[in-house]
Amino acid sequence: MFYDNLKAECDRQGLKITPVVVECGGNKGSLSGWKKGASPNSDIVLKLAVRLNVSADYLLTGEEKSNISVDEKELLGYYKELDERGKGSVLGKAEGLAEAARQKKKVAHKATPKVVKKITPAPVLDEEEPEEEYIYLDFPSLPASAGTGIYLHSDDTEPLKVPSTEETRKANYALRVAGDSMQPRFYDGDVVLVRTQPSVEPGEIGIFIYNGEGYIKQFGGNRLISINPDYEDIYITDPENFYCKGRVIGVLSIKRDKP
Repeated sequence: MFYDNLKAECDRQGLKITPVVVECGGNKGSLSGWKKGASPNSDIVLKLAVRLNVSADYLLTGEEKSNISVDEKELLGYYKELDERGKGSVLGKAEGLAEAARQKKKVAHKATPKVVKKITPAPVLDEEEPEEEYIYLDFPSLPASAGTGIYLHSDDTEPLKVPSTEETRKANYALRVAGDSMQPRFYDGDVVLVRTQPSVEPGEIGIFIYNGEGYIKQFGGNRLISINPDYEDIYITDPENFYCKGRVIGVLSIKRDKP
């Protein structure tokens, strides 16, 4: 029936059915199917109805219904005044707006909860935890010595991915500890967080370069102090070759075998 109604309307307007269908996004295969009684999809029906200035109901049933609103009649009037290029532009725009509206309805439908019965909220512990955020810190490949000193290559670093916390965001780099001279505060294998600064106050723990070797020690003004009493202090007798590389502000990870 749809094909007969479409053919009759095209004949009435002096139009050939095939070009009209192609113009609205159909093809010759569609015509063959409609001739055999296949049902057209709603999009092509709407486009053909707009193209021929008739209602979709008329094309589907052969009966014109008077339920077209004033706005719809006005739009059809404007459409009829356009040339073929303008009509094509309007059809494309209408198709895009219709598709956007359909997708919006689908999203709204999925977002609407279906209330079957009253559900007791799950305990807070069962709620999914938010995804953890990460940042990157410079991580020298050689450690700072908690013993007799290790030579540090200042440019031998790689990025280290760490959890984003208030403490890690204050750090400029991370450094691995080697040795036991800072036990029990820091153990061999610990990764400490360091904030870059040119000096530290006496009593604070920092990273120091002295005579080309790197240390993690407590600053004693004129010496570097080991917390472990088995190690002697290192006196700074050559201050021109002594540099502070930053203050230790925390421990990132701990790898220790406690006695």
